[in-house]
Amino acid sequence: MTEAALYICYDQMAEPLVQTQVIPYLKEIAKRGFLVHLLSFERVSLSVAEKQAMARDLVAAGIRWRHLCYHTRPSLLATLYDIAIGTLVSISICKRHNIEIVHARSHVPAAIALVLRQLRGCRLLFDMRGLLAEEYVDSGRWKRNSLKFKLTQGMERVFFRYADGIVMLTERIKHELTLSQPELLNKGADIEVIPCCVDTEKFAISDDDRFAYRRKRGWDSRIILTYVGKLGGWYLTDEMARFFAVARREDPRFFFQILTQSDPSIMARALAAQGVGPEHYETRCAPPSQLPLALLSSDAGISFIRATHSKLASSPTKFGEYLAAGLPVVASAGIGDCDRMLRDGKLGVVVDHYSETAYRSAAGELKALIDEPDIRARCRKLAEEELSLSKVGGPRYCSVYEKMMGEPIAPPAASPYRALAARSDSGEHTL
Repeated sequence: MTEAALYICYDQMAEPLVQTQVIPYLKEIAKRGFLVHLLSFERVSLSVAEKQAMARDLVAAGIRWRHLCYHTRPSLLATLYDIAIGTLVSISICKRHNIEIVHARSHVPAAIALVLRQLRGCRLLFDMRGLLAEEYVDSGRWKRNSLKFKLTQGMERVFFRYADGIVMLTERIKHELTLSQPELLNKGADIEVIPCCVDTEKFAISDDDRFAYRRKRGWDSRIILTYVGKLGGWYLTDEMARFFAVARREDPRFFFQILTQSDPSIMARALAAQGVGPEHYETRCAPPSQLPLALLSSDAGISFIRATHSKLASSPTKFGEYLAAGLPVVASAGIGDCDRMLRDGKLGVVVDHYSETAYRSAAGELKALIDEPDIRARCRKLAEEELSLSKVGGPRYCSVYEKMMGEPIAPPAASPYRALAARSDSGEHTL
């Protein structure tokens, strides 16, 4: 009999991380024979046409989608309400489809999954994604002695105790928690480390296309430093601007490409404060389809993130994207397993403190790496070996499912949901 799994995600489908770190993994799991049911919580109201388009795409990949409304106010009561409604809907899904595994992405879904485990005997996979309570404290949104903090940490320990499988993003946080959390002292074998992976196949672009793009942009004699992602908050916009200004003083060929959905004025102000004129950088939003070429046409990537204790559990998606594009990376220290990857493979520069002296040294090291003839191949090799969706992320998730089921998963000849996709095309509701 084909097994079924319910994946609960307390995010909306349009969220970039859902598109890169949820859907691709579920498609890999579906390929291996699981009937995947996805429950999301939508913050933005979707049109009927948008819902049908998303449902068709998911059904064709072997994923059946159900969505609920995400409530925000008052925050604690709204979350408890979402848990209650999510639990009722999840119970119905589990009854109708004989769900074996409930895969909970982070803490709120895990609260729902815990009830299903207790009531229906479903196996619980806690995909923790990070130290949620610590992140809220580190970001200044919660106080360490607040009710929300204590409740979240208390529930996290409960999830550790009852989970049949646990996924963490980094080896560093697995090592720390298995030594410090009593609930995990004897559960090391039940914990799988799966970093944020990328579809490395999307970065298989020829050198001819890369050079043509650079010529089109007027970059033939430039050294292109690229940043991808949000500005502000965890991401140290001012420090990245300072680093770029120092790098330009060391070598005027440096040009800064900023690919972000954030307000471009944030970086413009930071660069202006460092005396960098607009002719030396570009800020724009790159659609996912254009991102691989934009990165492959660069020379290096940058990732400065505020290092706190909670960031030991972090695996930045941009890190895998840079390496998949063959880019050496200049990165701040203390973020997940990134330090180890860069230093062991000599694939980038780790900045331990923010000063002009450190930036001058890092800029020199980065230039030397860019000039190494095999650097791009080495970066891509590490991405394939440690951060690839098809070779690392997907297989590891499937391995976790197989272990929890106690048997290997045999892939079907075709998706059992393709008939549903055809019905959806004709306008029939498939949810």
